[in-house]
Amino acid sequence: MQLMVLGVSHDDAPLALREQLALSGPDCDRFYDALTPDESPESQGLVVLSTCNRTEIYWTGPHDAGRVTETWARIVQVSPPVLSEAAFLFGGDAAINHLFRVAAGLDSMMYGETQILGQVKDAYLDAQRRGRVGPLHRLFLAALRVGKRAHAETAISENALSMGYAGVEIAKKVFGSLGPLTALVVGAGDMGALVGRHLKSAGIGQLWVLNRTPERARMLASELHGEAHPLADLPSLLDRADLVVLSTQAPGPLVEEAAVRAGIRRRRGRPWVFLDVSVPRVVTPGIERLSESVFRYDVDDLRSVVDVNRERRKRAAAAVETIIHEEALRLQHDLDVTEVAPLIRSLREKAEQIRQRELEGALRRLPGLSPEERAVVERTTELIINKMLNDPMVSIRGWAQDPEGAVYLNALRSLFRLDEDATSPASPRE
Repeated sequence: MQLMVLGVSHDDAPLALREQLALSGPDCDRFYDALTPDESPESQGLVVLSTCNRTEIYWTGPHDAGRVTETWARIVQVSPPVLSEAAFLFGGDAAINHLFRVAAGLDSMMYGETQILGQVKDAYLDAQRRGRVGPLHRLFLAALRVGKRAHAETAISENALSMGYAGVEIAKKVFGSLGPLTALVVGAGDMGALVGRHLKSAGIGQLWVLNRTPERARMLASELHGEAHPLADLPSLLDRADLVVLSTQAPGPLVEEAAVRAGIRRRRGRPWVFLDVSVPRVVTPGIERLSESVFRYDVDDLRSVVDVNRERRKRAAAAVETIIHEEALRLQHDLDVTEVAPLIRSLREKAEQIRQRELEGALRRLPGLSPEERAVVERTTELIINKMLNDPMVSIRGWAQDPEGAVYLNALRSLFRLDEDATSPASPRE
């Protein structure tokens, strides 16, 4: 399996560029449609992982990095050189190691956070629903296993900060106690729910949930003992909330300067915090300059909250790296065995075809055999073939793990002429 990954993340690309390059919603649909499989779809896989901190394309098959880059750039309407300058490209073992680190939370802005594991799973399931996972199936199952083991077997997630937790910590620094406050959560997806749960745990006084789909707003509000409102209520509720959390995929701004100016007058100097964890952002940048009482934070601002526990989590990273190494070896073994399976099958099929031809010839020359005697002859030929092939099969599976195994496997193909048409008739031997 020739694996490649092309991506941008918080390590190298600023938020503004990550917003431009995000592949979510219709853009993701267009990307999958544009990179259609060729005449051998079973040998090709494609998975798009797009979160607020990264967009990554994993693929196998004939598409080169240039085509993937050009397709991505065309869909999000940026120039290919801009994308190439910000992107990383890994192949083979480096791509496997990268995905495993992502799933374990080692590559996250929030070092050791757990939310990314669910996002990796969602990306895999989305590609599966589209029928596009292909040979990436084993890779993503292994990545999910890495993430689960990392959080279950190490301390990497202890004191780990999710986006939701970091946002609440920022609010506490501004307000102190959250008890007397009202929070407005716009968006009832995973992130909105996560922030809402942290707010509830922190003792927020009143909680309102707005969502484009009223039923989702009601479900989350019921869980958090808050109030559900339609998204259309945002203008009337905006300045009544002390903390406004926005986690949506809205195509344009939801909070603009004019609304904030009007709200500042009505709030009369009371602190007003906007936590915009949407990508693209939906709160107009710069509103914090309108008044000393207005605070605006986005996903890149959460880095400072993470630094407090970063070193503690890093000490657990060595144990996670050991898990990654173990699972990488396990995956490579599975892939190697999978790749030699066709060779084993070809060798068995050729041996069986030869056995059948020679058996039929022998039985024609022995017409007087009873059914029992014919069965003995047939069973004997089967045993001969199985015993002859047993040791070669063990060796073939071992060569799959040998760095120089390809030389032996190619020699075996040549020795038994397995690349030729195994169904071609042998010369008659009457």
